Amino acid sequence: MNQKLLILAVACTLGLSACNRTDDAAARQDAAEAKAAAERAGDSARDALHETGQAISSGADAAAARTAEATEEAREAARRAGERSEAAAREAAADTSEAAANAARNTSDALDRAAERADNAAQDARTDNDN
Repeated sequence: MNQKLLILAVACTLGLSACNRTDDAAARQDAAEAKAAAERAGDSARDALHETGQAISSGADAAAARTAEATEEAREAARRAGERSEAAAREAAADTSEAAANAARNTSDALDRAAERADNAAQDARTDNDN
């Protein structure tokens, strides 16, 4: 890039020196050299712009590839998290069902004991009346 700026500076210098000459042949020669240098500077600038465009394009392609890769990784992580969530939900449902079964058994046992006490109380009431 510095070389291209140097060529442009030389072209400008030659162009200005051509303006100060009084000798027509020398002025024409300097003007021709200045024109050639300006053309080289323009070509160099065009090349630099083309190379910059290619670098930007390559960078954009690489960024797109990295984005696609990151998207796939995120998709896989979400799938694994979904599997873990599904397993956790199944385990929570099993724990809840187990707790409900235990509560029902405990309630059933308590009702059985209450029924037995009520039967005993009824039996005692009948036998007290028989005496």
